Amino acid sequence: MIDHQQKLSDKIDNSATTGVPVDGELRTDDRIIARVTDGIYREPWSAFRELVSNAYDADATDVSIDCDYPFFKEIRISDNGLGMDPAIFEHLLEHIGGSSKRTAKGKELGTASADDATRSPSGRRLIGKIGIGLFAVAQLTQQFQIISKRKGESKRISATIQLRTFQEDTLIDDADGESISGSYKVVAEDTGETKTHGTTIILTSIRPAIRQKLQNEDVWSAIDEATDDPEIGMLDLVTQPRFHIGRVNRELELVDSPSLPWEPDDRPLDKFKKLVDAAINVSRSAREQANLSHFDNYLQMLWRLSLACPVEYLRGHPFDMKPNGEIGVFKLSNAPKGSAEAVEFPDDSTLRDKLDLVAGSADPLGRFVVHIDGVELRRPIVLPRELNAASQIGTPLLFVGKVRTDFGGSSPDRSGGELAFEAYLYWNSKIVPKESVGALIRVYGDSGTLFDPEFLGYQVSEQTRKRQVTAEIYVNNGLDGALNIDRESFNTSHPHYLYIQKWLHSAFRQFATQHKKIGAIARKERANEKLEVATSKLQEHADEVWNKMRGETIEPPSVEFEDSGTGISVPKMVGSNPISWNAQKTASRQSENTQLIEAVTVVLEAHGVLEGLVEEGRAELIFDLIREFEPDS
Repeated sequence: MIDHQQKLSDKIDNSATTGVPVDGELRTDDRIIARVTDGIYREPWSAFRELVSNAYDADATDVSIDCDYPFFKEIRISDNGLGMDPAIFEHLLEHIGGSSKRTAKGKELGTASADDATRSPSGRRLIGKIGIGLFAVAQLTQQFQIISKRKGESKRISATIQLRTFQEDTLIDDADGESISGSYKVVAEDTGETKTHGTTIILTSIRPAIRQKLQNEDVWSAIDEATDDPEIGMLDLVTQPRFHIGRVNRELELVDSPSLPWEPDDRPLDKFKKLVDAAINVSRSAREQANLSHFDNYLQMLWRLSLACPVEYLRGHPFDMKPNGEIGVFKLSNAPKGSAEAVEFPDDSTLRDKLDLVAGSADPLGRFVVHIDGVELRRPIVLPRELNAASQIGTPLLFVGKVRTDFGGSSPDRSGGELAFEAYLYWNSKIVPKESVGALIRVYGDSGTLFDPEFLGYQVSEQTRKRQVTAEIYVNNGLDGALNIDRESFNTSHPHYLYIQKWLHSAFRQFATQHKKIGAIARKERANEKLEVATSKLQEHADEVWNKMRGETIEPPSVEFEDSGTGISVPKMVGSNPISWNAQKTASRQSENTQLIEAVTVVLEAHGVLEGLVEEGRAELIFDLIREFEPDS
């Protein structure tokens, strides 16, 4: 590096004389990796997510995480993936940030398909690509052990790794030197068998801050510190979470028993179902749109991890839904200023079949299951067919769209290459819990982001509707180039991100337009229903008045109508009494409710009122009475 810099500096200096520009390549300093391995992930669930993604890429079908809650002295992550042999270990330890995935090296090592470097050996679309996922554990601890055995190999390999904490000032005197991220000790042993395979990562010496966060220590301390002032009342009021894993003191002793949404002997999947039920039911019963504050930090971590991992949905993928007339479905347009179109489902078909959708298709290995502390995780996204709160729109609405573009054949260097995605926007009168409001982007089935309640910066004032929509965007090709290194945010200037952002804003506009139309129709139908009830009662009353005044033996008079010249009917004869409508006077005095007109006319005739008036006077009287029922007519 020093020689290179000296040579470059000489060239720069000489260019003042020669006038020849100096060409070269930008180089990355090793200290960048030092920062990466020191921990780039924001929350504990992020670290678990990356380790689960590594297991998925290794063709695991089962992942088990044991957190040792509520103590968190040791955390163990085990999977039944393909495992690692000495060559893969070498690449892992000696090439941090140089992932073999999606490269020719991956084919050579067997970490990628021999036919397609973007897929796992069994055909899964690879999630990872940078080669730092393992060092997600730096968020949790500086010390861990990896035990792995490759499928078909007899050797089991164990590596103990100690990470260094990055300190800027330690590099001042050695700015050009190689950055050391940590140290390792590796040993292999021959097991004598080749059938077993998989990887176990054991985390020890969990960072105190992480342990305290998972133990909800900040909340418990705030409760202890709350004071009751006799003059002012309770100060710094903090409520205990309804559901929690128990309270642990500084000596790691359990001092408060756990209050969990499930029973200890429940099956793993039933435990998760009860977790979701606890989240949804509390939110439904809350006056305001409730969040997950009734869960402690550990249970919220389970929720977020289940949301991010490439596991099955709790109640099936949204694209496998059969509307069956119980939910309104619309197809989104990709045209500029396009409109969503209603889609009919006369048969028992799914969204996937009807609209030719591929996201969420079957796993090549048949399954991918994640257990954490005896709870089987599923995606906690539920799209009910019934409304969660009263609404004039009778059913939930679902808007579905898909896109595939090569940006008009633009160079991949400028466009980022082909982009393909599918998406849905689901409307309900109330989205529960609040954490499910917004848009979530999944890249190849995985997500490091949570729901964005602003729908990628949608600026139009639709605050009420924003709170009533949950959306998922499934990227089948592209966008991963826009993912930042922590996989929890995007480069918002990347062409793929900008395209999806613009598309989503158009999709939300189409939804809002249709929602307004449906609402207007519903309001009109509701008004007509009320009017029909009212006029029905008027007709009944008119008959009663006629029978009282003229007797039941005499039939009520018939009312003949004619066109007023504006397409609206007006009475021209009631019994034997003609009615004359002055065109000029009655231009704005019209009603489409002939039943109401007829009822009023019969009542007036029953009392003999019309007989004493001139023809135009009869029309004036009828109109004046009608106005009392229809003040806006």
